[in-house]
Amino acid sequence: MALLLGVLVAASIGSADFLSGLAARRMRTSVVVALSQLWGLAVLAIFLAFADRTLAPAWDLWLGVFAGLGLVVGICCLVRGLAVGRMSVVAPTAAAVGAAVGVAYGFIIGERPGTVAVIGVVLAIAAVVLIARVAEHHETDIGASPAHARRVVASRSQEIVLAVGAGLTLGVTQIFFAAPSDDAGMWPVATSRLTAGLLAGIFVLSRVRSDGRPERLTAVDVRLVASYALLDTLGTCLLIEAFRQGLVSLVAPVAALFPAATVLWARLILQDRMNRGQIVGFGLGAAGLVLIGLG
Repeated sequence: MALLLGVLVAASIGSADFLSGLAARRMRTSVVVALSQLWGLAVLAIFLAFADRTLAPAWDLWLGVFAGLGLVVGICCLVRGLAVGRMSVVAPTAAAVGAAVGVAYGFIIGERPGTVAVIGVVLAIAAVVLIARVAEHHETDIGASPAHARRVVASRSQEIVLAVGAGLTLGVTQIFFAAPSDDAGMWPVATSRLTAGLLAGIFVLSRVRSDGRPERLTAVDVRLVASYALLDTLGTCLLIEAFRQGLVSLVAPVAALFPAATVLWARLILQDRMNRGQIVGFGLGAAGLVLIGLG
């Protein structure tokens, strides 16, 4: 059951990340993060009203706050990376790094997934290196001018930095979501969303004060952010339930398969293409994540 929940987490978060990337190309990253966290909190409040009437222990609530701090940094890195970079590079890189963090945490707390899972981690990390090196050097091999090549290399470096930052912070956030007791319910998700929404909201208000004008949202913007918030919140709730039913070192890598959904939507809607080296890297990463799940 835990592995099935992990697959559903991957599908929800991967689809949400695609929508967040589209939204961030239409408006500021900070606005996307703030609105999605606050709207996601509204959806979660309805769920809590019917499912979790008993408040969780204080430590579990604080774990949610810590997770919220990680969400702010991680989602900002991921959404920005999806906006300025290629989804087919940013999403797999963040997933591989996040999976490695989850497996490392599992080993620290005494989980031993087995040799197959360890091999999967090695393959996933190797995929990150391959994708990054291809992304950095591909544009310099097609006859572009030196100035253009330098700009492309700088851009590709930025997308890798953002992707790795997102993977590390969101991987640590998963640890905070895995740590609460079984009596916590979905309250850690609520406190994490409230913390993230407040921090992002403060940042947005500070930008509005400095710019002297609020962000104007179209109907399309609202639908994108609302859909992103709904899918992201659903994925987080499913993730907590999966952690309660299975090993962190197995659930985290399965959930990290979310780039499959992101890249699928990117190819179908944006016609996002990958060169041969990136395809090899992505396939290596997918194989590594599958082995982690099987282990």
